[in-house]
Amino acid sequence: MRSEVPELLSEQQVRDHLPPSTAISAMREIMTAVSAGEVIQPVRTVLRGAPAPGAPTGAPAALFGSMPAQIPVAGERWFGIKSVVVNKENPRRGLPSHVGTVTVFSPDTGLPLAVLPASVLTELRTAAVSAVATDALAAPDARVLAVLGAGDQAYAHLAPQLAVRPFERITVWNRTPEKAAALAHWARTTLGVEAVPCASLHEATRGAQVICTTTASSRPFLEPAAVDEGTHINAVGACQPGARELASELVAASAVFLDEHAAAMAEASELLEPGKEGLLDPARHPRGELGAVLGGTVPGRTGGDEITAYLSLGLAAQDVAAAVAVVRSALAGR
Repeated sequence: MRSEVPELLSEQQVRDHLPPSTAISAMREIMTAVSAGEVIQPVRTVLRGAPAPGAPTGAPAALFGSMPAQIPVAGERWFGIKSVVVNKENPRRGLPSHVGTVTVFSPDTGLPLAVLPASVLTELRTAAVSAVATDALAAPDARVLAVLGAGDQAYAHLAPQLAVRPFERITVWNRTPEKAAALAHWARTTLGVEAVPCASLHEATRGAQVICTTTASSRPFLEPAAVDEGTHINAVGACQPGARELASELVAASAVFLDEHAAAMAEASELLEPGKEGLLDPARHPRGELGAVLGGTVPGRTGGDEITAYLSLGLAAQDVAAAVAVVRSALAGR
């Protein structure tokens, strides 16, 4: 990897070098570093393409995001950049909705070391950060996990969640029942945990101590009535401006935690819209960044009945940290 031509790593190589334990450790470290002011990263630049033929006026065919960062890892400063296209038409083509690359540069020479597929890195690091949030914010005795959605992120979330809590039961809901049944079957046969598909959202969430929302919804669908007291929520799907999964009233009733404050104030409709509606108390919402909870400067869960919500927007630092973990593991094996 020490040349002017970066090595192209495959999806399988990324998965091999970024198991849940490695990904969770890397995300815990980088989120702590973000909130400690040790990371340099601008708010991501997004280019909105022209509307697709036949699409509603103003609806872009795709978005292009550019996300650079410099991060500390093992006493070195690493540069990296994620370049990604988000195309909502891709899933029906059998392709990921997020396609692109993450490039990692040598911390000593600046030479590009490796180019990694962004889709699998995004999938794995997002699930790992949710696991970090569950570990920091969920009730210690949480035993029931509800997963709303049955796409790639839903599958990716299960093993990391099981790594931080000994869940005894997983409930799955999706608007397409066949997809919920497939995910539940996969969890039973692959992970060896009891998993059941549910006919309704309320059936899935009732009794769950942790809920992961992993949908592509643009409208909020998780209402306060569907969430028990003391539940922790990882809101994962609303990672673009305009996307929402949680009802405004639920956000207002929760202790809210963010990836990074500036990014959330620019892009997190999950937080901004309830604020515009006058439902949030600026003194309490949000409570703070996840990394600040990890660093001990912001309180996490303050009571057994408190609902906590981690709004997963995604950061360049997370992508670069995941990519660096892969590259360092690959180099160590040579």
